[in-house]
Amino acid sequence: MNLSFTSAKKLTINLYEAVSANITGTVTIENRVYHAANSSLDMVIKMDQTDEEEVSFVAQEKANPNIKLPVHLLYEDDGYYVVRISDLSSNWEALAFDLYQENEEKETVNVDDVTRDSETDSTEEIDAHALITTLYSDQRKTKSEEGKGTKSKQEYALLVNDLEKQFVKKKMKNYEKAITVEAKHKRQTQQEMNELQRDMKYQVEEEKADTESKIAMKKDAIQSSDASIHSAL
Repeated sequence: MNLSFTSAKKLTINLYEAVSANITGTVTIENRVYHAANSSLDMVIKMDQTDEEEVSFVAQEKANPNIKLPVHLLYEDDGYYVVRISDLSSNWEALAFDLYQENEEKETVNVDDVTRDSETDSTEEIDAHALITTLYSDQRKTKSEEGKGTKSKQEYALLVNDLEKQFVKKKMKNYEKAITVEAKHKRQTQQEMNELQRDMKYQVEEEKADTESKIAMKKDAIQSSDASIHSAL
């Protein structure tokens, strides 16, 4: 893990801010809470991906960048990961959290192919893993709660379920907004096309050819709007 801590303002990933990942999809911090009582930070992370390989985590704080902090996976379900980072300093300042994709198969490398100096054939097994993304948190912008924040597996499940409901609700609102905008655009385009068709009645042949071309473009735009509305339903 090679971290470069700059200003916390630039580092901080806000809640519900989708971060591009080195996989298909994005990674989002859905919830983030600091518990000073046991020097831990709890995060709920949502990964939008198609791969099913195991995911691992590495965390380091700005206060002690050379120390890897303990990371515990508290709950996992359908792309949601509830993790706890422990042993944080009281003034940890900023946190870098790496997510890795662990492949089940391991890569075997023939050492002779690399060195050509060995007298005997030998192979070395290397764990195949790839960095998905790095998430940054600023202590000043992280919500704090009293107590140790200990929850049962059922409570974590309810928390994730509530976040999923909020995500679906927000997604539906975005769909409805997109449909409303596209429907308005379709009505406007239809009106413009009607006006062009009306104008054709008073045009000469040369003008009609140009108008017919514009009408064809309007029809394509209307079909595109219909397709966008249909895909959003």
